[in-house]
Amino acid sequence: MTQNISNASLNPQVVRPNFDPSTLKSRIVHIGFGAFHRAHQGLYTSEMIEKTGSDWGICEINLFGGELISNLRKQDHLYSVLEKSSDGVTAKISASVIESRHSVLDSKQAVLDKMAEPQVAIVSMTITEKGYCADLSTGRLDYNNTLIMADLADPQQPQSAIGYIVEALRIRKVNAIKPFTVMSCDNIQDNSRVAKQVILDYANKLDTELGAWIEENVSFPCTMVDRIVPAITEESLAQLTESLGVEDPCGIVCESFRQWVIEDDFVNGRPQWDAVGATFVEDVRPFEDMKLRMLNGSHSFLAYLGYLAGYRYIYETMQDEAFKHARI
Repeated sequence: MTQNISNASLNPQVVRPNFDPSTLKSRIVHIGFGAFHRAHQGLYTSEMIEKTGSDWGICEINLFGGELISNLRKQDHLYSVLEKSSDGVTAKISASVIESRHSVLDSKQAVLDKMAEPQVAIVSMTITEKGYCADLSTGRLDYNNTLIMADLADPQQPQSAIGYIVEALRIRKVNAIKPFTVMSCDNIQDNSRVAKQVILDYANKLDTELGAWIEENVSFPCTMVDRIVPAITEESLAQLTESLGVEDPCGIVCESFRQWVIEDDFVNGRPQWDAVGATFVEDVRPFEDMKLRMLNGSHSFLAYLGYLAGYRYIYETMQDEAFKHARI
């Protein structure tokens, strides 16, 4: 048997969850099992379950990236997160994911069937800006997008995340199943409002009655997300392996800082993410403005000054004592 984080003896300093994943239900379906989701929503959820004893498990959906899902299944859907700070590193195991679906490894129908299950209360997503199939000049659905064109021609065999969400909602409507909340966790302004617009555009193009039902019954809470999660490299993978005591092909390395602000607008219940540091608010926009002006602005400020000082990378700039202590 190949050793992995589900069956190997991990190093004693690794932080392991103290709950039984078999007690969880797939009440969240997440589209896009990428690095950021693993370091952010996935880990928040694991720590929330640990603290509250809730049953809010996650089913991961990948429309691409079959190898990642295959690797995740080999280790009982566990994965690791290595948090790095100036004080050191902390390796954690996340156990919030309890199952997965892939459009090719399984089938498109298997994905839709999971999204239509009655206990699924939230469909969240990290699909990058491109995944919304929006026309950036208008903010509306791009009807010339190749995925959208294919989905409109055959909506019950979707290719885009938008197509999957609308078809799953159609199935729930037909079967009188309570709808789910659609929540974007992508790092774009007004993320779920963007999702709402393209979903309504797509649904109304198919069936105005379906579009009206979605607009009336589905909520789209915006979120402000923040955590630096670089792409895994050979060096960071080696550090992760050393910290764990075994290699994890699904593991990621990130900074220790994280922030998650969520508009509190859920039509079918939600987890207590605030128990582990998330913030529920009426309006996310002031927090987005704060992040853009204070965090992103300061990053740009350092980048420009560092470049003028002869540095190529931010970390080089921050190693300069003048920049580090703001004696500019």
